[in-house]
Amino acid sequence: MYAVIDIGSNTIRLVLYKIIDGQLKQTLNNKEAAGLVGYVEDGRLSQKGIEKAVNVLKNFMLILESVQTEDIFVFATASLRNIKNTSEVLAQLKQACGVDVRVLSGDEEAVFDYFGAIKELDAEGGLMVDVGGGSTELVFFAEREVMATYSLPIGSLNMFNQFVSDIIPTKHELRAIGDYSASLLEKIQLPIDTLPTASLCGVGGTARAACKLNDELLNTNLGYSGFECSRLRKILKLLKHDREKLVSSIIKTSPDRLHTILPGLAILNAVSEHYGCSSFSASPYGVREGYLIYMLEGGGCNA
Repeated sequence: MYAVIDIGSNTIRLVLYKIIDGQLKQTLNNKEAAGLVGYVEDGRLSQKGIEKAVNVLKNFMLILESVQTEDIFVFATASLRNIKNTSEVLAQLKQACGVDVRVLSGDEEAVFDYFGAIKELDAEGGLMVDVGGGSTELVFFAEREVMATYSLPIGSLNMFNQFVSDIIPTKHELRAIGDYSASLLEKIQLPIDTLPTASLCGVGGTARAACKLNDELLNTNLGYSGFECSRLRKILKLLKHDREKLVSSIIKTSPDRLHTILPGLAILNAVSEHYGCSSFSASPYGVREGYLIYMLEGGGCNA
C-alpha cells in the first residue's frame, strides 16, 4: 500500500493505492477543501493558511497511523510553488507533521499529469489540460510522446478570487476570465505549428466535474468519454439563458465546486477555442498517479 498526499491550491487530498497485476488501484480517496490560494497575501501564504495546511496534514497522518503503508509521498503544486515564502511553509509543515513536501515545478506537474493519465486515454495525440485551483498545465503530445509542456498561473480558484464578486459569477465576469486566459495563451510559442490539438484531454477535478455536469444537463451517461468542445460554451451560456437550471445541476453533481466550476470551465473553453479543439474527454487519473509511478521507478522517497 502506498499513500500520496497532494497539496493543491483548492484541495488537499490523500489517496491510498495498491498495485494489483501491475496496475495502480485506489483504495481510499479523501480530500479537504483547504482553499490555500485564498490565504495568499502579498504573494505570501499567511500564517492562517499555513495552519490550515498543517491541520489537514495532521488529520491525514492520523488516518495513516492505522494503515500499513510501504511509503508516503507528499507533494505540492501551485499552492506552494507560486508563493514567496515556500521555504518557510515547508519548514513549518516538516516541524508540525514530520513530512518532507516536494514542490513540483510547472513542467514537472504537466509531465506527471500526462504519464498518470495517458494509460486511460485512447488518443495518440492531442492537448492535455489540467485546470487546478491555482494553475493550468498544458501538455501537447503526438504519437503518445510529450512534445511540449506549459504552466499558466490561472486556475479555477484564483480566477474566482480575482474576478468574481459573489458565489456564482456573472456572464461578464466569466467573459473577463475567458479573455484573461486567452491573453496568456496568446503568449505561448509552440515549438512547431503542426501539433495535434483536435482532441482535448482533461485531467483533474475541473475536467471530471465538467463531464458530470454535462451528463446532468443533457440527461446522458457519457461519463469521462466526453463530448464535443462546443458544449463548453453552451454550458457557460446557460448562465444567461437558464441560470436556475445550471446552478441546480452544479449542486447535484459537484456541490463542493459551486463557486469554482464555472471559472474552471471558462478556462477550459478558452483553451479549446484558442487551439481549435473539437472533442473533450477526461481521465480519472493524473498528477498523483504519474508522481507515484515516477517515485516507484526510482524518483526517490520523501516520506
